Amino acid sequence: MAEVCKDIEQGLAALNRKIDEQNKRLRDLERRQKECCEQHDKNNNNNNNNDLEKRVKELEKTSEALKKGIVETLNNFADIENTNREFIDAFQGLHEMVAPLIDTVSTIAEFLGGD
Repeated sequence: MAEVCKDIEQGLAALNRKIDEQNKRLRDLERRQKECCEQHDKNNNNNNNNDLEKRVKELEKTSEALKKGIVETLNNFADIENTNREFIDAFQGLHEMVAPLIDTVSTIAEFLGGD
């Protein structure tokens, strides 16, 4: 009977060693998984922050370019308006110069008997 108990004790000891080995392997796997997840989260947070920072900088550049473009466009419209005003003034001046001449020519033509 003592031999049977001894065999059972040896079997239990071997089983405990195997259980301990499996537990150690599980702890190692859990540790590696945790490290991997932490590293992955850290990388994702850094990448997300970096991506967001890049996008914000690009939006700021685009916003400034749009502001500059709008100001330049408004200045161009003001220049066009000024040029149009100058043309209108020039045509009015020309009309004022030519109208009396046309009236004079019409009067002379009537005097000479033209229609």
